Amino acid sequence: MLEQPRPRRAVTVAVVAICLAVAAGCDRGTSSSTSTSSAAAGQQTTSSVSAITKTTSAPTTTALRRVNADPGEFNRKDFGDPTGDANPWLPLVPGYQSVRDGTLFRGRRELHHRRRFTITDVVKRVDGVLTVAVLDQDIDAGQIAEQALDYFAQDKHGNVWYLGSYTESYEGGQFVNATDAWLAGVNGAIPGVIMMADPKKGMPAYLQDSIPGRETVHAEVARLGERKCVPFKCFSNTLTILEDGTEFKYYAQGVGGIATEPNYSGGEQEKEALLNVIQLTPKGLTEASAEALKLDRHARTTASEVFGSSAPARRSR
Repeated sequence: MLEQPRPRRAVTVAVVAICLAVAAGCDRGTSSSTSTSSAAAGQQTTSSVSAITKTTSAPTTTALRRVNADPGEFNRKDFGDPTGDANPWLPLVPGYQSVRDGTLFRGRRELHHRRRFTITDVVKRVDGVLTVAVLDQDIDAGQIAEQALDYFAQDKHGNVWYLGSYTESYEGGQFVNATDAWLAGVNGAIPGVIMMADPKKGMPAYLQDSIPGRETVHAEVARLGERKCVPFKCFSNTLTILEDGTEFKYYAQGVGGIATEPNYSGGEQEKEALLNVIQLTPKGLTEASAEALKLDRHARTTASEVFGSSAPARRSR
């Protein structure tokens, strides 16, 4: 049995191909490893960054960004390769990895952790659609405290859909439990849209996911075209999405998610801000994808009621 799910995780991913000069050095702008050991985690999340951003090119066919999805009209025939940069607000290019600084305000205490997002080359067929697995790792005091897979797919118009998730928690590097598991088409779960192809201010709110007995999340475009600064750099013309009225997610074209902020006061306010983005070497991508495959396999045991009969994940290349 799964425990009650934790508060909704940030599932957005900041990705961009750049050359970084980090404290550990770089090999022509790439990182060679995504090991979950504390040493590797510290090396991957260095906050001292010197970089020149090479923005991912936007789609050349403007039609790609003119047809927004209707989550109520999920059509499996609209999907093909789940990877690529068809949506400039949320590119899904294997090997792109981002690191964010997470801050949790608990009373007068300010607690910090790191979130590392990696677009793997692991694919899985969910509800008849081929998805790509995004590896989301929460690093606390140099150790993985939580890691998850989010399953995304992009349709022919450039909309990015959300079709599933699986999360594990750890203490001292040891597995504790599975805290979240769902797949579209299983136990009544419904897919939603995590990023529209052409988000506009004033467009109707849309469904991001619906899991019977647990949650139904809607999102809306809150702001468009504003300047937003994070430790990595300042971005102009950003997109702000308000999720379920409780959380603002900030995006930059060609980069993806750059920040998360609460839409409330009091309580445990949690914020995240982009520190670093890299493009993994083939070796680094292999290691990240191996971890994603391991999680997907483990889910078949720990969340058998959801993943037990699902198609096994595999590397696409």
